[in-house]
Amino acid sequence: MRYLKFNTLDGAEERSAQLWEETLGRDKRDEDVSSALYPFVVAEISNGGSYLLIPDEGTLLTESETDALEDEDTYQQWRQIYQPDEYMAELAEENS
Repeated sequence: MRYLKFNTLDGAEERSAQLWEETLGRDKRDEDVSSALYPFVVAEISNGGSYLLIPDEGTLLTESETDALEDEDTYQQWRQIYQPDEYMAELAEENS
C-alpha cells in the first residue's frame, strides 16, 4: 500500500471521486453505490489534511501524484499526529 497526501481535509475524497468518474467515463449518478475509486482517510483535526490509500500501482494517477506517493512509515507518523484517537484504538486492539 502507498499513500498520497493532500493538504485539505476533502482533497483525498475529491480526488478519489474524480478518479472514479474518470474510470466510469461519466458523472456519478444517484443510483451508483460507490462514489470513490480509492479509500481515503481524513485527519481528526482541521489542519491535518487527508490521505488517499493506493493499494495498486497507481496507474490512474498523474505522474506528479505517482512521484509524491509516500510509504507506510510516513503515513503512520501522520496518523499518530493527526488521527491520534483512531491510531491509539488500533494499537490497543492489536495488543489485546
